[in-house]
Amino acid sequence: MKRVHMLEWEDLEWFPKSWRDYGTDYLRFVATKFDIYKPILPIIKKGLNASSKNAWVDCASGGGSSLVPLAKAIHQELPEVKITLTDYYPNIEAFKRTQKELPSVFNYETESVNAMELPSHLQGQFITLFGAFHHFRPVQAKNILQQAVDTNSPIAVFEPVARNFGSFFSMLFVILNVLIFTPFIRPVRWQVLPFIYLIPVIPLYILWDGIASIFRTYSEKERRELIQSLTNSDQFEWEVGKTKGPMPINYLYGIPKSTELFR
Repeated sequence: MKRVHMLEWEDLEWFPKSWRDYGTDYLRFVATKFDIYKPILPIIKKGLNASSKNAWVDCASGGGSSLVPLAKAIHQELPEVKITLTDYYPNIEAFKRTQKELPSVFNYETESVNAMELPSHLQGQFITLFGAFHHFRPVQAKNILQQAVDTNSPIAVFEPVARNFGSFFSMLFVILNVLIFTPFIRPVRWQVLPFIYLIPVIPLYILWDGIASIFRTYSEKERRELIQSLTNSDQFEWEVGKTKGPMPINYLYGIPKSTELFR
């Protein structure tokens, strides 16, 4: 099955902000409730160790709360680490709530940040994308990786779904999960509740975007091809694979060979 760049509603500029923010909250709730990113903690540590600034920039953060369990674990070992949340459509209120979880660790950019064109003050830091790399077409995805190489920035991308049976099977439960989890998701977004329980367009949009995300994800072979197409890619140490366990996370990460980690 080849990658198909299907439409995702949340990517559209005119899409209702309250619906997009609810989708962000839903994904954050699932990620934190089941701590799905716990297996990639060793990769995060490698990326931070390779960053000369010991700083971490998360692109396409959504609300950022899904990083809280990882941040707490990292903070115990590296109390000085700083995490900057960014997004093309920044959800400032969600960023503020995340910052309150660990005020000494989290900060955020209030302006729109394009992952393909990071401002100079964010370059050279450890860059991550969680469940967001599939939003970018191949040329754009290559630009993100090339930027990391050009600025000597360690980078890691993580996707909790892939083009496989398990991911498609999980979509069967999305609508039911939205209906069950919504009362427990904070903050309560009263304006979206009619579109969940009376006219269920939001569960349907989340289901559609979930399926579209699967078709958009890059296979291991495609991720390797992106790396091979980069200029000076041999200046980085790359790894492509997936974690073990019932909810494997597909990943790609690269670390400059010039860091002490690889000397």
